[in-house]
Amino acid sequence: MHRAPPLTRKIVLALVVLCGVSVGSSIPAWAKRTGIGSTGCSGCHTGGRVPTVTLTADPMNPTAGQAVTLTITVSQTNGPVAGFYLTAESAVSGTFKAIETGTLASANGVTHTTPRTGSGGATTFKAEWSAAAATGVVFAVYALSGNGDGAPGGDGAGSAMLSIANGCTGVMYYRDQDGDGFGTSDPTAATKMDCTKPFSFAAVAGDCDDFNERVYPGAPELCDQKDNDCNGQVDESVVYKTYCEDKDGDGHGVLGLGTKVDCKPVAGFADCVGDCNDYDPVVYPGAPEVCDGRDNNCNGQVDEGVRVSCGIGACRRYASSCTAPCTPGPASAEICNFIDDDCDGQIDNAADAQLCGGPGLACVLNVCIPDGLGGGPGGGTGGAGGTGAGSAGNGGQTPIGNAATGGGSGGNAGGGMRPTVGGQPGTGGGAAGRAGGCSTSSSHSEPRWPIAAVLCALFVLARRRRAAKPVGSAGGTVAANDVTRSRTPR
Repeated sequence: MHRAPPLTRKIVLALVVLCGVSVGSSIPAWAKRTGIGSTGCSGCHTGGRVPTVTLTADPMNPTAGQAVTLTITVSQTNGPVAGFYLTAESAVSGTFKAIETGTLASANGVTHTTPRTGSGGATTFKAEWSAAAATGVVFAVYALSGNGDGAPGGDGAGSAMLSIANGCTGVMYYRDQDGDGFGTSDPTAATKMDCTKPFSFAAVAGDCDDFNERVYPGAPELCDQKDNDCNGQVDESVVYKTYCEDKDGDGHGVLGLGTKVDCKPVAGFADCVGDCNDYDPVVYPGAPEVCDGRDNNCNGQVDEGVRVSCGIGACRRYASSCTAPCTPGPASAEICNFIDDDCDGQIDNAADAQLCGGPGLACVLNVCIPDGLGGGPGGGTGGAGGTGAGSAGNGGQTPIGNAATGGGSGGNAGGGMRPTVGGQPGTGGGAAGRAGGCSTSSSHSEPRWPIAAVLCALFVLARRRRAAKPVGSAGGTVAANDVTRSRTPR
């Protein structure tokens, strides 16, 4: 037998089965031998014990339109006679039918018209119901066990409910009053067999507190002194930590003052994040900075990012206050410091002589180094009797400065490649001249690392030592192996 929620129908008359009343006479009489459909007994039929009332259906899972026989059984707890009123929830469209003498059907249900005397310790009644649509339905029966003496005393009322699915397989649903998807675990609460999930019901039971949506089987355990997951334990597995005093209530505690260990912050305590002013609720780490003359976000700055700013590069300035006008700072001559000194939007964009304060130096990665570093000199001088001036050397561009000039006959003036700032090709000269150098594919406007310049210089020095050895002959000729080596890329 399944219990259902209270019926929504307002039935105001009493169920009068054997209510003996004396009107102007002391002789007991059957005042109401015909039953009146009701869910209660308005003050009569009292004093007796509550009878056992059962309600069954055959079949329990009818097809749509199939007639269902409903059987009501009332125990003879107070006497041999009984009466009943059978109804269904108002939301279901179905038809009741009286199939026994002494009973009467109406649009709302079936009731007795004559009290019935049972046998074998119970009194039974039968009725029929059918519905064309697939639906779940909850039946309710209100019955009375009377002693048959014609007086209202010594009688007792009981009730029963039954839920079936009509025209579908049906699923049992459980009352879910807090809407958390789990029906109550209370065995006395309403259940309902239905084709679809009814409102305020759930297909799974087990909720140990059906009035709290944060309490249900498997819910995360919270620090709230409740058994959130319905496992019989309270606040298990929650994390306890140390909280620091928070006098201004902004949710940010102060280090070095009072502390409290708990599984959640309590009044006057919060996470120990180091509030820089625990007497001002708008000041704490990470607070939005507002223009109020205070360091709201505890980063050591006042009104940063909220005051008006103007200018670019070294000229960028903040207004002195939130309402004061903003004036850019003065521009200055560009120097080699990786800063936009002249406030034109470009960094170190001037001649090397200006950037480094004089000639002979070049600005590389905001460091001034000697110009010409890395280009190799031409080869040795031509011997006497040579065959005229050598051909023009292939003067490369040195890493810094102008190209070296070539050596003697057939000499090739060497050199590396200075990024974007090149010298001029060298001119021919003495014999078998070879010049060392470095090369790079970077452009002058891109970032370059000082260590690259140092490595380049070391490489060039090593090549210069090798190139300093005399080559060639008095006749101005060049050894074949030297010529080959001078053309081999290094």
